[in-house]
Amino acid sequence: MAQQPETQPDVPNQQIVSWAKSRLALVSRSPRLVLALGGTLVVIVIAAVALQMRTPAKGIAQVQSSARPGNTGTARVRPVRKVQHMARIATAGGKTDFISRDELAKECIARVGAEVLDELVNRKVIELECARRGITVTNAEVKQEVVRLCKETGMEPSQWYQILKARHNITPEQYHRNRIWPAMAMKKLVGASVVVKEQDLKTAYDHHFGPRVKVRLVVYENIRRANEAWNALQKNPGDFERIAKRDSIEPNSRSLGGLIPPIRRHHEFPKLEAAAFKLKLGEISAIVQYGPPTQSRYGILKCEGHTEPEFEMKDVRDYLVKMVTDQKSQAEMARHLLAIKGRTRVDNYLMNTTTGAVARKTRQAGFNRPASAKPSSGVRPAGGAVPRGTPRSAPPTRR
Repeated sequence: MAQQPETQPDVPNQQIVSWAKSRLALVSRSPRLVLALGGTLVVIVIAAVALQMRTPAKGIAQVQSSARPGNTGTARVRPVRKVQHMARIATAGGKTDFISRDELAKECIARVGAEVLDELVNRKVIELECARRGITVTNAEVKQEVVRLCKETGMEPSQWYQILKARHNITPEQYHRNRIWPAMAMKKLVGASVVVKEQDLKTAYDHHFGPRVKVRLVVYENIRRANEAWNALQKNPGDFERIAKRDSIEPNSRSLGGLIPPIRRHHEFPKLEAAAFKLKLGEISAIVQYGPPTQSRYGILKCEGHTEPEFEMKDVRDYLVKMVTDQKSQAEMARHLLAIKGRTRVDNYLMNTTTGAVARKTRQAGFNRPASAKPSSGVRPAGGAVPRGTPRSAPPTRR
């Protein structure tokens, strides 16, 4: 164990100099003593300077003595966290390792990098297009839009921010930057080009407030088993619930004996919709093949009754106009964004792809142009393409 050097008497420089000056004043009348006193003064000043150099000042030393009793004579170096280290792991066996900033960044990129990068690319494309056309969206406009959206749902912005933080871990700044600002910018880029037709309102009314069919559904993945079940149900229709619990490949409805939400007009599977609305109470449908060609499903329906329209068209017209306008605006914004990205070259080094207009041949090996996606057209009667994390307006209260 290293021993500390012996401490020297603490004699400040000022006291030494004052003492030397007083002695010089006393002997200034004697020329023979002046020379001797001058040499003595020089030696004293040199000694004082050397003493100060050996004693470090407080606040500068990198090694601090431990304040614990019984540890006198030892020194402890305070650990310093390096900027590039994000975590330090020390085992009981004395082994130590670190997690660097680069290691953390690589892990984050591997998990959510593609999604976050795609979001950043879309926002940057919108920013460049707005700059080209001289369009701006201020922070005040963004905050006003949040207030408007929250007012439609009867919610305060502070409450909405709390929900975003709890459910999606999104801060208000992230919500403004990644959700509200792009939507408002795209609205300005698209302009007032949305037209709502009477047929659009009729389609939305039939889907949301029109008559529905209450049914049970049993689903098979091959036609052979579906034929066997259909033949059995023709002999005994009362076994439908039991067969659905036993055979259906749809886990959510199987536990309920095949009971599903009532089928409405403009259903996502038109064949199921057409078959359901032809049925009368207690009837069983023919085998209905539906779904994408690669994942075809074979379903059998049993009618549990029909419902009447909940509202008249005139009672919900204003709500439908706003809903359809929002849906068509979202669809138009999506088409416009695809058009902007179609004429904007994007080299995605993370996914190793190139999209958009190609001004020159890509020289980097491994890049290829994916097939361009065709935007969907028409009005979606269900849901609406509202951006993620945006409050939705509440529908009229059912009678």
